[in-house]
Order: sequence, then structure tokens, then C-alpha cells
Amino acid sequence: MLFFKAVTLAFLAAVSTATPITSIAARDGTLEARARDNCTQYTSNSAGSVCIDRPSDCTATYLVQSGDTCQAIGAKFSNFTLSQFYYWNPDIGQTCFGLQAYVPVCINTPWYTFVPPVQAATGTVVDASAVPVPIMGGIVGNCTTYEFVGSGLRVDAIVAQNGITMDEFLEWNQNVDKNTPTVWAEYWVCVGA
Repeated sequence: MLFFKAVTLAFLAAVSTATPITSIAARDGTLEARARDNCTQYTSNSAGSVCIDRPSDCTATYLVQSGDTCQAIGAKFSNFTLSQFYYWNPDIGQTCFGLQAYVPVCINTPWYTFVPPVQAATGTVVDASAVPVPIMGGIVGNCTTYEFVGSGLRVDAIVAQNGITMDEFLEWNQNVDKNTPTVWAEYWVCVGA
């Protein structure tokens, strides 16, 4: 036991001189060091304790409810684009899979001016610099062009509209099944890499 304490203290001394630490916590018998970032600890009975990254000048928040999606939150407030929502709340991820019930999200800052629409129209094609949200899971990291897919749009139509091959589409959208290619409605898919 004395050896463990000495090793732990030596580790803590080495870590504290190497990187700035805001907290060191024991979790399942291991040490977890958290480096400083724009993290705000949020704790509730429903959500537990989570680290929220958001702008320090966030002027309005919304407490995510069970069953909420990024699209539903955007439609509820209609004062920000989903790409802006992701920018304010990077923990949700570009797929929005990181959205957590009972955890607040930023929905406004004083410097942001909303330019409609909340979400692009079905069939809209943008380059990666637009940071479209939400993207379908399994998209390659080097995707350069995205298309917003609506309900009922067939993959063969997406391929034809964008002048790409089915093999390219499947390579860029790795969660699309080769035998029964379908995509998620109301998500962005990769149409160029």
C-alpha cells in the first residue's frame, strides 16, 4: 500500500509540472486528469455530472428534454442554424449523437445574427467549410461536399444528381449498406471527397 501511495504521489507531481490540471479524480481505481479548457461542470440528478463546452458569453440556454433532437431544438426556437448550434455546443458532435437529455445547451450569444433558414432545403449541396449539421454517421473525414437528404430520396437519385458512382457514395458514407442502400432523412450525406 505504501508503494502505491508513493507511485501515485510521484505521478501527480510529474503530471502537475507537465500540464495544467484543474482536477484529478479517482474513477474505477484509476486516476483521471482533466486539462484546462472551456469546460463548465454541470451536475443534476437526471444527468449526473458532465463537462459542458460552450461559449463563455452564452446568453441563453435550453435544458434538453428526453427525445429531443438537434432538428427539434432548432425548429422550437427558429433563431439559429444547426451549424451554429453545433459551433456553440461542440460536445454534441456534427452527427448530434452527443446531445444529452437534461443537460443545458447554448442557444444564443450577443454577437450572433440569425440568417434563416434553421436547416437547408432538401437537396441542398454545400462544401465542408459550411460545417453542415447533422451529418449521417460513418462519413469519411476527408469529405468535401455534402447534400441534405429529405424523406423519400433514393440513393440512386443522389448519386445521379451529383455525378458520382455508387461505389464512391458507399466509400464516403460507410454506414450505408451496399445491398440495400438507404440514408437517414433530415441528415447530410457525403457526395464528394
